[in-house]
This record gives sequence, structure tokens and C-alpha cells, in this order.
Amino acid sequence: MTLRDFEHQILDVLKDGVIVMDHDRTIISMNQSAEQLTGWQIGEPVPYCSFCQKRNVNISEERCYLIEHERSPYFTSEMPTYSGKMVDVEMNTARILNDPTTGATYYLLVLRDFTERKRREAHILREQMVRELIRAREEEHERLAQELHDGVGQSLFSITLALNSLQSDVVDPDKKEYLSSVISEVSLLMDHVRNYSKQLRPVELDQFGLESALQVLLDSFATRYPNVAFHTDFRLKTRCDSLVEINLYRIVQEALVNAMKYANPTNVDCRVFEQEEQIELLFRDDGVGFDSLVVSKGLGLRHMEERAKTIEGLFQIVSVIGHGTEISVSVPRERGHDETD
Repeated sequence: MTLRDFEHQILDVLKDGVIVMDHDRTIISMNQSAEQLTGWQIGEPVPYCSFCQKRNVNISEERCYLIEHERSPYFTSEMPTYSGKMVDVEMNTARILNDPTTGATYYLLVLRDFTERKRREAHILREQMVRELIRAREEEHERLAQELHDGVGQSLFSITLALNSLQSDVVDPDKKEYLSSVISEVSLLMDHVRNYSKQLRPVELDQFGLESALQVLLDSFATRYPNVAFHTDFRLKTRCDSLVEINLYRIVQEALVNAMKYANPTNVDCRVFEQEEQIELLFRDDGVGFDSLVVSKGLGLRHMEERAKTIEGLFQIVSVIGHGTEISVSVPRERGHDETD
């Protein structure tokens, strides 16, 4: 094997497209990656990228930005391919030979497909936006829950006390009965406010932690669904940080709603524990199960997965028709524990 053959083999294994062109942009040589990316052939001119097609140039200036500067850093643009499709690429060039006998100048053009990288960056950006949206929403829920509890709730309590005091001074039976009905309505409204506040942000979560909040949550479902046996096992050594707690709580909440609404289970198991530097959440039901290929795009399942990603957790769901569903979330211990511990 000659040195030239060895050089060609090296160029052909490179993922970047490598093209040698003359000053007229005619392709002299190219590797396989360049041919696969563009569809161009040796002897054809390299078309101008979208940037060079549109840029303003002086009479004596080369339209090709890369040739004009002879050696330039990477920049991104769209390059027309043989099929007419525009491909996002990173590119740069360098003058590699200036033949004094013929006056010919040759340039090395390097192309890197930027499409996949842009797609990955867009995906990462979307995930970051979703995480920030979840974080912002939970912060707003916390604020609203506090306002309902401390503001509206306390005001309604004061109104109830005033109505009770007023009722004790009323002699007329009809007015007394009317005040009793108003007090009952205000009491009912207070219950609604407490429930709304709890749905926005369970008070047990902030005061006592994830284990207490989950126990209260499952106890409330046990009251509403007496035919279902709820089994719990919560073993955390310390408190988790607030973002981990609220997201794990919401995942269990979503899983419970889905199980009761669709699965028709007789048993539900929920466990939270620490194992091998991970905080583990396991949720199982013995319901009807579902076909994951059909239901995996459901909004509720996507919400649970996004919440797991928000706390850097690994989300997995396994469901077998006729045998129930298992949901697991693993959160790194260093992410899950409160930094103040």
C-alpha cells in the first residue's frame, strides 16, 4: 500500500466531508462522507451556501466567504445538495496549495453535518423548558396554596365567627334559621378552599415530608375506594429537597388517578426507600394493565416522565394486560437529599 492509498483510506473513514477544490470551486477530490452528504461528484462545481448566495459583495470580492478569507473558523450555513435539499452544515476552508507553475490555487473544504446536532440541541432546549415550566408551576402552586390557606381561609373563618356571634343575638326564628344556612354555606366554602389549597400544595409535604404526604394521599384514596387494598412502605433516612418531594408526590398522585380511573385494581402497592445511592419509588397495581405501544403517548404518562427528568430521575413503566402496571423512579441520592441536612 502506497502512502497515497493510506491517506485516501484515512479520509474515507472520517465522518466529516473533505473536499479539495480549485479557485473556480471545481471539485478535484472528495472523500466518501462528502459524497454521501452532498451527492456532488468530482469535476462539478461546489454550489454557494445560503449565506454566500445572499451576502453583499464588492466587484473585486469573491462571493465565497471561505475563499475570500482563505482560512476561516467554522461557521454554519445551509448547503444545497445534489437532490436540491438544503442541509445544515458547519464548514471551514484553508488554502492548501498555490502552484507557481500553473498559477492554480487549491482549497480544502471541510463539511460537518449540523442537522443532527441542531436536533439534539433543540431536544435538550425543549426538555429544559419543560423542567423550568414544571418548577415555575409548582412554585406558583405553593404561593396560591399559601394565599388560600392564610388569606381566603382565615377571612372565611373570621366571617364564620362574626356570623355565629350575630346569630346568638338574633331572636327572630326565621332570621336565626337564615343565619344558620349562611353559616353552613360559609363552612362548606371553607372546606372547598382547604381542599383546593391541598390539591395545589399538600400541607403535609412542607411540614412533615414526602412519606407523611404520601400516606395521607393514599389514605384519602382508601376512603374513596374501600374495595381496593392499599399497601405502603416508606423508608427514607432524611428529608428530600422540596423539588424532589413535590415531583415524586405528583407522580404517585397521577399513578393513583390513572389506576383508579382505568385499571380497576384490587391491590395497590406504593414504596419509597433508599438503595445503592438512589432514592427509589415503586408503584404497582394488579389491575387490567395496558398495551404500552398504544398508551405510551398518553398525556399522564408523559407528565410523569417529565417530572422524573426534572429531578434527574430515571422513569420506567411496565404494564402487562391482565397483570397490572409497575412504575419506578430512581433519583440520584445526591440530587434527592436536602442540601441543609
